[in-house]
Amino acid sequence: MQNDDELVASFCEGNNQAFEELVLRYKNSLYQYILSLVKNESVAEDLFQDVFISLFKHAQTYKAEGKFKAWLFLTARNKVCNYWRDNKQTLSLDQTDDDGNAFLQETIADNSRPFLDELTGKELEKAVARAADRLPPRQREMIYLRQFMSFQEIADTVGRPLGTVLADCHRAVKKIRQLIAEETAQGELL
Repeated sequence: MQNDDELVASFCEGNNQAFEELVLRYKNSLYQYILSLVKNESVAEDLFQDVFISLFKHAQTYKAEGKFKAWLFLTARNKVCNYWRDNKQTLSLDQTDDDGNAFLQETIADNSRPFLDELTGKELEKAVARAADRLPPRQREMIYLRQFMSFQEIADTVGRPLGTVLADCHRAVKKIRQLIAEETAQGELL
């Protein structure tokens, strides 16, 4: 089985099956990532295609450094940002205060674990998905990227220091716990 860089090189040499393999390899994860950001299946499909059209056109410029996944997800992220800009949407994946610090979201203490133990598999999965959808865009992006990438790959993709990515992911998880706790307390899960 060839790695991503080998497939890109093979595609650049004229092997169209290598391109198809890359599409298949990232079909689910990349589409889910885009969909998590735009919340519209039709738009997500279009942006997914745009990402691979971009790869098709610019594969020769890709530098094989073992960071293809980060390059691909960064391309997707840029396509989403362009979509928002072109459609005059105001969401930002890089929300910061006047000093350039990421916005801190309210969090709850780590002793929030017991209520999670009360939820069963599917119930918990649905609660986490609902909570993730309610996160600010920057935190939601971290949660979805973490499903498919290491923290370092996320840092490479979003162009932030590793420490910032770790902090963003930590805040996102704590916020999800808080949202699930609130939902559970209000009886919305039942």
